[in-house]
Order: sequence, then C-alpha cells, then structure tokens
Amino acid sequence: MSGRKSVDRFSGNEVLTQLRLLPNLISLTRIVLVWPIAVFYSIPTPLAYWTVLLLIVISYISDFIDGFVARQLSQQSRLGLVLDPVADKIWTIAMVFLIYFYRGFPMWIMAVIILRDITILYFNLRLYMRNGQIMSSDEIGRKYMVVLGLLVIGYTLRIPGIIWLAYFLVVMAGVTWVHYYSRYSKKMRTFTVV
Repeated sequence: MSGRKSVDRFSGNEVLTQLRLLPNLISLTRIVLVWPIAVFYSIPTPLAYWTVLLLIVISYISDFIDGFVARQLSQQSRLGLVLDPVADKIWTIAMVFLIYFYRGFPMWIMAVIILRDITILYFNLRLYMRNGQIMSSDEIGRKYMVVLGLLVIGYTLRIPGIIWLAYFLVVMAGVTWVHYYSRYSKKMRTFTVV
C-alpha cells in the first residue's frame, strides 16, 4: 500500500450541482469581479475610480458572506471548501498586484503577501491530495483578511499614512503563515494509514 488515502474526486455532475448553490456562486463572483476591477483600475476617470472602489468593497464583503450564507442555508459543500480559499487567493494576489501597479504599493510587501498565499494554497493542495481535507480559515486568518481588505481600500482611496497598515500586515502575514504551517504539519502528522 502506498500510504496515501484515496481522495474522492469531484464528478462533473457534482461540480455543476454544487456550483449552483448560493454560497458557491458568491465565491465565484469574487473571482469574476477581479477582471472588471483590473479593467476599471486602468481607466483614469472619476467614474472608473468609484466603480473600482464599489467593486472592491462588494468582492471583499463577499468573502464574509459566502460562509455565513452556507451555514444559514445549510449549503456547505465540498466544492465550497475548495472554491472559497481559491477565490481568496486569486482576489488577494490580484488586489495587491493592482495596488502595486497603480498606487505604488511596495513591491517587497506585495511579494511577502503573494508568497504567503501561494504557500498556504500549496499546503492545502498537499493536504487535500493526501487525505481529502482543506484547512478552513480560522479566527487569525479572518483577521488577516480584514486588515488586507482595509489596506486595499485604503490604497485605492490613497489614504495618507496607509503604509503603516501595510507594515502591520507584513507582521500578520508572518504570524498567520507560521500558524497555518503549524496546523498543516499537525494534520499531515496525524494522517494514519488504514
């Protein structure tokens, strides 16, 4: 025996059925909104500026709504467990790149944030392939996303002194990465071969 647990793969019908669930549509919307945000960010008009801000706020809030709706409607799904963190990572990477490119966000902070998210996505992929689990966001991860969202909004609005929130986010990125790595290591160690 290889020592790996067989992981149930998604069937096409299962994906289509679960994709229709409202929480998953909300998560998918967060991914889809990245494109118009990027397009409007590149247009230097007041209307585009306010459109970007509105779309960022909508997509940011969707991160908190999808899980709440899933619990309230009893629509938690395997697809949602995968789609939500992937949507978070796509949104995060796109937003920090946009504020770097259009608002002068420091490249090294962008690199720290992106590296954190890519490694956490990698941890989840390995964990899922090994035993079918995904590490869901916990309290520290949710606080990180709150600060990240405020930072993106602050940079979009060009709020003076917002760089200090960016420095704080770097510290949070380190703390959350260590926390996720600890959780990941524990889950990988507790995997037992049947």
